[in-house]
Amino acid sequence: MVAGYVTKKAAMAWLFVASLLLAGPAMAAVSAHLDRQVIGEGESVNLTIDINGDDSGEPDTAGLEKDFEILSRNQSSSYSLINGSLHSNVNWQLVLRPRHAGSLHIPALKVGDAQTQPLMLEVKQLAVRKGAGGQPEGDIWLDMALQPEAVLVQQQTIITIRIYQSAALAQAQLTEPAAEHAIIERLGEDKQYQVTKNGRNWQVTERNYALFPQQSGPLAIAPVQLDGAIVVNQQAMGSPFFQTSRPIRVRSNKLALQVNPIPAAWHGVNWLPSTGVGLTEQWPSDASFKVGEPITRTITLQAQGLSMSQLPALPGLLPERLKAYPDQPALTDDKSDRGITGKRREKTAIIPTAPGTYILPAIELPWWNVNSGRMETAELPARTFKVTGALTAIAPIAAAPTALLQPAQSSAAAPVAQPVTTTPESWWKPVAIVALCGWLLTLLYLFVKRRPHAKDDAQTAPADQNLKAARKAVRAACSSGDAKGCEQALLSFVTMRWPDAGGSLTPLRRYGGDALARQITDLEQHLYASSASAWQGTDLLAAFEQSQIHTDDKQSAAGAKALPGLYPDQ
Repeated sequence: MVAGYVTKKAAMAWLFVASLLLAGPAMAAVSAHLDRQVIGEGESVNLTIDINGDDSGEPDTAGLEKDFEILSRNQSSSYSLINGSLHSNVNWQLVLRPRHAGSLHIPALKVGDAQTQPLMLEVKQLAVRKGAGGQPEGDIWLDMALQPEAVLVQQQTIITIRIYQSAALAQAQLTEPAAEHAIIERLGEDKQYQVTKNGRNWQVTERNYALFPQQSGPLAIAPVQLDGAIVVNQQAMGSPFFQTSRPIRVRSNKLALQVNPIPAAWHGVNWLPSTGVGLTEQWPSDASFKVGEPITRTITLQAQGLSMSQLPALPGLLPERLKAYPDQPALTDDKSDRGITGKRREKTAIIPTAPGTYILPAIELPWWNVNSGRMETAELPARTFKVTGALTAIAPIAAAPTALLQPAQSSAAAPVAQPVTTTPESWWKPVAIVALCGWLLTLLYLFVKRRPHAKDDAQTAPADQNLKAARKAVRAACSSGDAKGCEQALLSFVTMRWPDAGGSLTPLRRYGGDALARQITDLEQHLYASSASAWQGTDLLAAFEQSQIHTDDKQSAAGAKALPGLYPDQ
């Protein structure tokens, strides 16, 4: 009787547990809600999904991908015992960013066998700003300005980006401005300050860029984009699962730049649009110099609104009997929020080989004043200096015996004739030793110099082939009317002919004659100015073929390897 009662009681307990297990899925409830029903374009919204009674796995969010970008998803779980029953609660937090403005539908999301109710979200479209200075809605916004808004080709213009914020911003990332056919460089460090606009205080972060357009015509600068997170007061929201920040994405206005071609009034060789160009010189304070004594001359070219890559090499022609040994030029860019100032510093050792009075010719560099709209010339005046005798003079050999052979005043001075035979023995031996040593050193120098000839000839052969290939490419580009290909071929020729030219056509202008210099200028104006006509390379090819730059290609190629860094101009 007792055993039957116990068995019946155990069966009832198992039936109760089974009923709880079977009732669990039926008691599961799923709900969803948004933290905001109306947001601005570019802002994010939090979608919360609550699952009560049964953990049925992760929600199916495939229906959201059409209109939303899912930035993050987080899960939290909790369990509670109520009236002897175990209850579970699973909470999903999804951070969504709308892909476009309008009334967006959040469909019912499946969670196991259950699903959430559909929701609606209103995304307001922000007013599109066509220019700088306008203020859209929101706690974070960007403004991008351009000064000046119309420039000449290769002239500097300044892009200023300002981030306005009235809320705390974290994890901010700003994209760089971009434009086709332009070089853009960042200027200095960011600046921060506060302003008041429309009765509201804003914290401003300012960043500047220098832009150099490489082609004339209208130039579009795409908007920049800021991704970050707005810090939210967690306690004010009253939810332990609410995140402390809300992702945000904002875009700036776009810009339009008008790029004008090189003016017809320009007649220089190197196009230099600037607000100021100057030449300065450092010269020793000595009044005169000696033959064989090196004279260090340093010339600095400085141009406001131009980068160091735009500055040309300076003329290095010297009078006869002066040898020049230039160092590699020092190129620097000084950057500030007002733009770039490029500097080119050329240091040269000048060695006179004979005494006399020398005049270093004046250096003139034409440039275009973008403020006045006219052509000007930066000038370094001519310099005159004197060079005196040898660095170390050797007294004539006969000078000492002559002083000893003064006529005697009396017959008692006859014994003085003895030094006439002994004095020569005191100086001819050292002179003979010095002469013998010099002769031996000369033989050694000639022996060493002759040995590397075969190697030099072997190294010069590939250089000759490269020069021939470069000349062939120039001829082909000129014959086919390919202006860009001609420029590249000329640069290849310069690289082979003058390895230290730094990727510039300046050596061709300097050593190729006036006709070739004019044709190169015409080529660059065709490439970088607005020209609808087809380019004809006949005149450039004729000037290229008739120039004197092809007469000693072999010696040039060998010399460039034999004396790296030392290239006499004469």
